[in-house]
Amino acid sequence: MTTALEIDEGLLDAFIGDGSITDVLYVVRSGKEATVYCCRGADASGGGLVAAKVYRPLERRNFHNDAIYQTGRDAVLSSRSKRALANKSRHGRDVQYGTWINAEYQTMRMLHGAGADVPEVFAQSNGAILMQYFGDEEAAAPMLNRVTLPRDHADKFLRQIIDNVSLWLANNLVHGDLSPYNLLYWEDRIVAIDFPQAVDPRINPKARLLLGRDLENVCEYFVKYGIRADAARIANALWANYQTGRL
Repeated sequence: MTTALEIDEGLLDAFIGDGSITDVLYVVRSGKEATVYCCRGADASGGGLVAAKVYRPLERRNFHNDAIYQTGRDAVLSSRSKRALANKSRHGRDVQYGTWINAEYQTMRMLHGAGADVPEVFAQSNGAILMQYFGDEEAAAPMLNRVTLPRDHADKFLRQIIDNVSLWLANNLVHGDLSPYNLLYWEDRIVAIDFPQAVDPRINPKARLLLGRDLENVCEYFVKYGIRADAARIANALWANYQTGRL
């Protein structure tokens, strides 16, 4: 019986084969949708440490509430692939799997280029993405929900996150699943990760709802620091500015 580790190692072989990584050091975290590994990068990926995000194979993955995020992602697909996706056939599941992985890779590539606080992506293979690593050889950067921020600087970090949400929106993207569980804290900086659910507000009718939910999750976290930001007001202002081209 093939184990999950063997499947992941097989997907990482492409990065070893093309000279992007030389060693897999440890598992950073393993979730319902993917496992992230800390790897030693080769010259082709700039050297140092890199992160490899390996997505769950078809039979083990769980892209929750997929329908709310999928709208518009089939625009570039062939008629056959669109039918398969709609019918939820085996080919359709393969198509869905590929669109989620490619969507995250392209989203992070674009946002990093726009100056957002997201990891730089280096490469994409069948089932995995290689990206910038935050942390050291001992441990990865912790998720925001696991750290205690300097209380006198908490408002600065909240502003940084909201500025990023605004920048994403200006680039026609809403994270769609933002929370303290996919925000990293490293060296006095907040970094956002996990973008497979990101949606385009120009074509996804649920984008405004998702934007509000993202901001609620973030603002709720900062209440413990005595900061009571009005998530609904912030979302309304950002959306109004987006619709009028003022972002």
